Amino acid sequence: MGITDIFKKKKKKDIDPIMAKKQAEEMLGGQMPEITDEMIDQMLAGDMPGMPKIGRMQKMALKGLKKMSPEKRQEVFVQAFAKQSGGGEESSEEMLKQVEEMRAAGQLNSKQYKIAKKRIEQMSKKNN
Repeated sequence: MGITDIFKKKKKKDIDPIMAKKQAEEMLGGQMPEITDEMIDQMLAGDMPGMPKIGRMQKMALKGLKKMSPEKRQEVFVQAFAKQSGGGEESSEEMLKQVEEMRAAGQLNSKQYKIAKKRIEQMSKKNN
């Protein structure tokens, strides 16, 4: 078991922006809301109703979003909502693949592998 196996970076999947926008619109009931500077200021101040308290990392991310152009900001939110709504089958297949890789690398013994595989399969059945 090598330390480098733990820190391997995952490859980012290329997300089709048209498909991502369509999924995000379906999730939000029709159209993506425009994220304005005022909304971001409210999120940072904690004045938005129903918004939980945010930590330092979230505040840094919001400040980064505030600096973006409106088009880039919209694209980021579309991709985020697409990842959220599009989980399901693809993510469970991806998790099973990762568990297989961990078993082959010796990071999991057979008992841990069986438990992980069983839980992933239960999650995928629950989502479907």
